[in-house]
Amino acid sequence: MAIARARELSATSGNDAGLRGRLEQFGLATVLTFLDLERRSGQILVVTHDHVGRVWLRNGSVISARIEGSRRVNRAAIYELLTWDSGRFAFTQEDTSSAVDEMRGAPTTLLLVEAARRADEAASPAY
Repeated sequence: MAIARARELSATSGNDAGLRGRLEQFGLATVLTFLDLERRSGQILVVTHDHVGRVWLRNGSVISARIEGSRRVNRAAIYELLTWDSGRFAFTQEDTSSAVDEMRGAPTTLLLVEAARRADEAASPAY
């Protein structure tokens, strides 16, 4: 727990973060939408009390995603990260032009719609 707290502080207090905040105030879907509209490239670090996730963007589109200590990567990682409703995030602008697009050009909007569909499906009672 102490390691996660140290990560949280370092992830959100650095001067290099161009955009940072609390997931309770702005969810990851809102952050991704904003960065997509602004066509930003870089990395979003998402830290909860016991998890760390990373999302890489190129021109606003998600190109890769990871959750430390998890086998979930890319789409599965994004779908899980979008369920996190507490913690902190920090976006740092970076050159990602040489990074591999592991999402194969999937638009951010498509990922957000699919995540919302999955959340609705999980919340609806099974008949």
